[in-house]
Amino acid sequence: MLSRSIKLFSLSFLALSIQSHVYAQTEVSAMDSTSNTQTAKIDATNKVLGAPKVAAMEVIEVTGRAYRRGLKLAPPGTAVMTMKEVEEQQSTQFAELVDQLPGVNIDGGTRVGGERINVWGFGDEEDLNLYLDNAPLGFEQYRYGSFFVDPDLIKQVQVIKGAHDVRSGNGGFGGSMYVTSKSAEDFLDAGEHFGARLKGGYSDNNDEKRSLISVYGQFNRHLSAIVNYTYRDANDTTLGNGIWGDNVAEEGQPPELDTGDEAKLRYSGYRQNSLLAKIDFDYGDHLMSLSMTDYKDEGQKPWANRRGQMPTISDYNIKKYGDYETALFATTAHNTYKDTNYSLNYRYTPNNDWIDTQLVVSTSDNQRHWVRPDIAWEKMYVSVGNFGHESWLDYKRSFVDINNTSWFGDNSLLLGLQYLSSDRDSLVYNKTYEKKEAKNFGLYTPYYQPSGKQQTSSAYAEFNYRINDQLAVKPSIRYDYIRSEGKGNLAADYNDLSAGHDYSAVSHSGVSPRLGVHYELSQQTQFYFDYAYTLQAPVIDDIYTVQYAKASKAITSSRDLEAERLHAYKLGLTQLNSGLLADNDTLSTQLTLYYHKGENDVAKRSGVNSVEQAQGYNTNLEGYYNQGADLVVNYRYQNLFADLDASYITGKHDGSLKDSTGEDEYLADLAPTNIGLKLGYYLTNDLMFAWRGKWYDSKSEDEMPTESSFRTDQPTDAYFVQDLYIAFSGESGALDNWEAYLTVKNITNQYYKPYMGDGVAAAGRDIRVSVAYTF
Repeated sequence: MLSRSIKLFSLSFLALSIQSHVYAQTEVSAMDSTSNTQTAKIDATNKVLGAPKVAAMEVIEVTGRAYRRGLKLAPPGTAVMTMKEVEEQQSTQFAELVDQLPGVNIDGGTRVGGERINVWGFGDEEDLNLYLDNAPLGFEQYRYGSFFVDPDLIKQVQVIKGAHDVRSGNGGFGGSMYVTSKSAEDFLDAGEHFGARLKGGYSDNNDEKRSLISVYGQFNRHLSAIVNYTYRDANDTTLGNGIWGDNVAEEGQPPELDTGDEAKLRYSGYRQNSLLAKIDFDYGDHLMSLSMTDYKDEGQKPWANRRGQMPTISDYNIKKYGDYETALFATTAHNTYKDTNYSLNYRYTPNNDWIDTQLVVSTSDNQRHWVRPDIAWEKMYVSVGNFGHESWLDYKRSFVDINNTSWFGDNSLLLGLQYLSSDRDSLVYNKTYEKKEAKNFGLYTPYYQPSGKQQTSSAYAEFNYRINDQLAVKPSIRYDYIRSEGKGNLAADYNDLSAGHDYSAVSHSGVSPRLGVHYELSQQTQFYFDYAYTLQAPVIDDIYTVQYAKASKAITSSRDLEAERLHAYKLGLTQLNSGLLADNDTLSTQLTLYYHKGENDVAKRSGVNSVEQAQGYNTNLEGYYNQGADLVVNYRYQNLFADLDASYITGKHDGSLKDSTGEDEYLADLAPTNIGLKLGYYLTNDLMFAWRGKWYDSKSEDEMPTESSFRTDQPTDAYFVQDLYIAFSGESGALDNWEAYLTVKNITNQYYKPYMGDGVAAAGRDIRVSVAYTF
């Protein structure tokens, strides 16, 4: 593995050395429009949302023919995805969309609703801060996904990998993602006042039918609005190769099925409804946007949807339930997930260098409810650890951010205050205990998913100071105060103060300093260094997880947990050159090296020499490290484009999870080394054709954490997946206002198991097509 990383670094620096011979042939500057060079411009769309979180440059030609595919060169560890790119991907889920980026991976499996996002080895919900129109999103439940946004609502995604965003505190070790929803201005041309867009699509793998309707208008020069509704209806996902192979036992299929039958991922279908309603107001110095998004997903699925394999059905259960299909159906649940968000963004920008004020106010309600089939209520015994026969989990989140940016010549000062409140209510009904008073006759909060409220109050400051024309520094500091309070349980077994079931409030606080350094060696070559020392307070699950009084394990709340701490280092380089292979071509390179050192990580108490706390089910361990590299190389020449990306990561825990004094063991959920290449060409001004291939290295048992009942990582073979993209956008004539997209995922219909899928195979070939017409 080390040799592969050395080769990766060598290739990247070789590319840079080649470029160094040609960089003098071009200048990237905002010169007058008569020059025959390129210019860099900052994408500042949606001004009401404040300054761009990622200052990506889009390279275009001032005279002559612009590249059909824009070239975005962002600082190391950051990326921007445009609405056009989102449309071309035709992703079924947000995690699949951002999985295109190096260092970002789908974590959790093939079923929609079970996916999480892993960035640089961090995959828990609290490890990633995701904002939709500046409103924080997120959901946390055992064996379920975290972030849900319909890609058809998205205008732009800005990604900051790593803990280097001063606006994100108390967590965010993996990074931040800022998602901007669509607005009326994205569809109306100059002089147009009202319009509509209809879109229909189909995916053959799971028979997904999708439709979209958007209605939008510019009521006057100050006020515009859009309403966007999408609907998706899909059946079970088909796995690769069209045969059962070794998939039989893991999905609980009856062995008598012929090997020629299609391999379906049972109970993976879904229905989704998504709504966006948005009003934008622009009146001189005042900018305002009010948006509402509503997402609903439902379907018959395993209760453990994330990484969830269907259980193998025994002969005993077939006899108990009458037949195989009924026995398998009894293990499922009808799942409904709802996510409703309201976001108000206001920005005041008078003609005063000292005042650029932004206010964000948002509220959200995220609910999951699932219920087992009637046959399970009649015949199934459900243990306490399997969420009962019916389950409810509800998050209510409130968020306020007010900040101001002042300019002093070329320097700026950002000052801000934030408040985030997350209120969680958890409840199950377990018919198995309907006669047990200590379990409140079956209605209680499960000990492993407590109810509670966590409030974070924060202040932050960031100073951008340009020392000279080449060197700029960006020191920042953030203070977070986190108050966590549990809620008592309806069941006496988990609400016994004498046993240590203490749900009263605890608090954590700390300062998170950051430093950014930007050195411009030339207009073509720029170096970046970033450091952050940030914190993550224990979440409600960590603090208040309790056992019943007679349990053999630790039974009490973990009230003396310390906050986790992270040292995050990032070193990077960007290079932009022209004239490498032809007079008007451009090559850009972004190289990012990173290192993280974690301290006091929270884990379940297990084994020997792992107990730091005097009480509780969870404990602080010694720490861990991970390190890696991302490489992005983009080439543009007239109608041709090529995009290369590569990612490598490794890391170990200090000691093992069972013995902190023992031998260091590999961290979980570290993606294998992977390399992707996308080649595309514009056949005409309207028609684009592209191919993408991505290779993932194997992962052996020697690179896994020590086996335990909590480990989900499994060794995987190397695999290579290919996709095809065709996009048409009519610009004139009879086909004006028409768009069409064809996406073929997994062209070769390969059967493979992604590393972070816990042994569940990925989807096979999927032909996706969509057609849109704008009135």
